[in-house]
Amino acid sequence: MTRGLVVAIAWTAVGVGVVSASGQQKTEKPPNPVHLELTAEVAATTEEGYPAVLRITLKNVGNVAVDLPMPNLGCISEDGVLQIAFFWTSLDRKGGVGGGCFVGGSDRPRLLDRARDEWIRLQPGEFIVASESLRPRLKNLGPGTVEYWVEYTPLTITATETVELAKAGHFVPTDKIETAHESFDVR
Repeated sequence: MTRGLVVAIAWTAVGVGVVSASGQQKTEKPPNPVHLELTAEVAATTEEGYPAVLRITLKNVGNVAVDLPMPNLGCISEDGVLQIAFFWTSLDRKGGVGGGCFVGGSDRPRLLDRARDEWIRLQPGEFIVASESLRPRLKNLGPGTVEYWVEYTPLTITATETVELAKAGHFVPTDKIETAHESFDVR
């Protein structure tokens, strides 16, 4: 796709947002051409048969290349978060715990420079895979039920920054996505 076509698409998306907002009280953001799919599957189990490791896949299922910071181990970041949500409920329904996340880097060069020099680009059909152990979260749990899922929260940027990135040929995720919630009983 040529740079001129990318800029035309970005400006068309902005124009559609402006036209649809005129005459209406509610301003809607322009549709994002980015479409990601997030899946998590059990990659290994404990001796008791509980999920021990999750294989997490973030895939570009859209028709445009997607730019984003590379998810890695860590916690809460302005550059987006890939997080395992984990909740345990005891048999008597009195307790619960949660936690665990992967994040993009926290280096602070200019946004366009980070997109160009540090982020990954997923072409349509491409994906990244991460594995995360649930074993540390299973320690010291009594009988009950564990519910878990994975969430992807994209980097925090303004609408103006989104348009600026699109003009430079960088389409970024703007919508939070999550996997289906799964559960298992702890004996």
